[in-house]
Amino acid sequence: MSHDLTAWHQPHWLTGNDDLVRVGPGTGGNEEHTCPSHAAAKARPGLWPARSLRLPKPELETFTLGPVMDAVDRVEFHGETPDQAQAGLRSRTPALHPGHLTYAEHALRTYVGVCAGDGEQRLHPVRPYWVAQRENGKFWEMYAWWRRYESAGGRLREYRRLRHGESKDSEPGEIAIAVYVAVHGHQAAWPRKWSRAFEPYGPAVQPERVRVVEVGLADGRPRVQFDGTAEEAEGYYAEHGHAHVARVVAGGRPIPGSSCVDCKQFTGCKAVPRTPGVLGLSSRVAPLRKVSVSDLRYHAACPAQGFLRALHLPKSDEYGSAARLGQAVHGWIEKLHRRPGRLPCAAGDMPPEGENWTEGRWRVSDEDAATGRDMLLHHVDACPFQDAALIQRVEPEALRVVHDTAAQAVVIAKPDLLFQEDGSWVWRELKTTRKRRRHDEDLLDTYPQLALAVTLLAQGALGGDPDGSRVEVEILRPDGSDPHVIDPTDPGRQQKALSVLRRYAGPWREDETWDARPGPHCRSCPVSRWCPSAATDGTAAGEGEV
Repeated sequence: MSHDLTAWHQPHWLTGNDDLVRVGPGTGGNEEHTCPSHAAAKARPGLWPARSLRLPKPELETFTLGPVMDAVDRVEFHGETPDQAQAGLRSRTPALHPGHLTYAEHALRTYVGVCAGDGEQRLHPVRPYWVAQRENGKFWEMYAWWRRYESAGGRLREYRRLRHGESKDSEPGEIAIAVYVAVHGHQAAWPRKWSRAFEPYGPAVQPERVRVVEVGLADGRPRVQFDGTAEEAEGYYAEHGHAHVARVVAGGRPIPGSSCVDCKQFTGCKAVPRTPGVLGLSSRVAPLRKVSVSDLRYHAACPAQGFLRALHLPKSDEYGSAARLGQAVHGWIEKLHRRPGRLPCAAGDMPPEGENWTEGRWRVSDEDAATGRDMLLHHVDACPFQDAALIQRVEPEALRVVHDTAAQAVVIAKPDLLFQEDGSWVWRELKTTRKRRRHDEDLLDTYPQLALAVTLLAQGALGGDPDGSRVEVEILRPDGSDPHVIDPTDPGRQQKALSVLRRYAGPWREDETWDARPGPHCRSCPVSRWCPSAATDGTAAGEGEV
């Protein structure tokens, strides 16, 4: 468990010391928006920001699994019944949103049922954490927050990782950390201060076998990730864990994303532009939040839906056929735009006639696939790479993050395509629909992400020369393509964009309770399963667009 630390240097915006290096399975995963710099700083608990934001905390609990883990603790270690533990969930501080409470109660019952069903294994829960420590220039620790079980005498140790929805495969590096700790870990209580090392106690236990299991709390289905001898666990760590831990602690260039909102480097990191007024709101003191235009639209439809989506609660039937087709069309064009050489899209690049080219999550009917092919063919003439000689830089599905210091919001945007011409950014969005556009329709009202694009470009939040920037939107229909250009330097468009964003962001920023707004849209809400206020009748919402 020794690694090279020379690649990482403590930035001036962090204070404290980096003598303690602590890595767990969740310290640096490879999920979207993970930042190497964030992970490296997180692995050093003795560092903290030299300047804190000092903002208030949210009124409602925002840690999805925290209450579930606490409730299971009460059952396994405090002798409470599941009913008693559920009562404890209802009296927690901070309080749980009603939908979060419904989910937590379901998760508790599901997990207790899973544990009751494996009685033949004769495993018992372990309250102390398992921690592996070593001193090698720095003081190294590895641990896992996951649930711990062992057989009598400790011959078998098992970690269980709880997943919000269905179980899935973890990254091998994360599993490797868990199996290493299961083999070498000593019992230890949680540190009183996170900046201090764990303090192991009791005799060392050398298990003969270790196992790592993922449990999906939506349906209770377990999935074994590793099951082997201690020697096999050592080999697994050597193959997958060592390089993973080395990558986490070495860090790298900051990559702004969703992780910014809880990063200890946030106040000093230069990778995040600070731009007040992006959302059109006046300055206020409020809990820091992350937000995308999709989040704002969910909140506008129903605040409860927006909040439960943000908790990443299990979703059902999230996409209708129109939305799935739109995603498939997006994916096909994105793949073409990622080709080296900035090749213009051609008719020969599109799916053959009569073939259902959609697949996986975005599979649609043969009839819809034919409609999607028609849309793709109409993109050919509007492809921005038809005159690629003017383009200097291309970023398909680019991720951009801005801190609106007035609204205290980490604003996350993901244009379908960003490219530069003569030093200025062009923000391009692709939309699919079967509908005809009304002549009096303002695209900034219909697609509020265009309003965000106008504001970010107008304020120079993406860099480059704002004067030459533009927003392009290509609306694909089965019978044609409607291209539009919006000038972000036009004062009238700027004011309209800010009014659109203010209409969405104002209620969202002021909301602290996220009350449900029942109605016909409940029928198509993917998180209505958890909402006690969800309407049980009515008709589904209108056709989806992407």
